[in-house]
Amino acid sequence: YVGELSNFILGAVFCLVAGLIYKHKKTKKSAVVGGIIGALCMAIISYPSNLFVVYPFYYSFMPKEAVLDVYQKVLNVNSIEMALLVYNVPFTFIKGLISVALSALIYKPLSPFLHGRKK
Repeated sequence: YVGELSNFILGAVFCLVAGLIYKHKKTKKSAVVGGIIGALCMAIISYPSNLFVVYPFYYSFMPKEAVLDVYQKVLNVNSIEMALLVYNVPFTFIKGLISVALSALIYKPLSPFLHGRKK
């Protein structure tokens, strides 16, 4: 359930920020800007979320040292904090940007369906 918890926390941050920005000004530009800012906020929140909520759950299944060892096989880091900052935060930001790009591509064709109109 660790992945689901993390997805929920970060997805909620992304949707809240992007939604509030879009609600303020309903244009395609504000939707994209809101998505990008939402992705950035999601990446920023991923650090404390992983450090204080998600990873402590991991530690109940495997020792902290084992988690750090996996990161050390990929990156030259000496702490979980550094691993999250160097790997997880950029990954989360890129993941958010991909969501923004995909949403921008598919929204227009889906718009009539989402608004209950036939094309």
